[in-house]
Amino acid sequence: RGAAAADADAKRFVIVIPPPNVTGALHLGHALTNSVQDTLVRWHRMRGHEALWVPGTDHAGIATQRVVERKLLRERQQRRHDLRRRGVV
Repeated sequence: RGAAAADADAKRFVIVIPPPNVTGALHLGHALTNSVQDTLVRWHRMRGHEALWVPGTDHAGIATQRVVERKLLRERQQRRHDLRRRGVV
């Protein structure tokens, strides 16, 4: 059996990895979350379960918006209200 082969009869465990922080400021909470998730995935694999660690989607929309708005103001001297939908999309 190869490393990527799946066992159809095995129990499954799936967990979502949070995406990188757009602000670039990592803290102890990020390390703790990753450590706990890694431990859970390994534990389930040792028990014979098919374990999958899936990359997640953005969960920090407000922080992302703030970073983009600061960059827009710094580089173009514009605020988000100055743009129309076509200018953003």
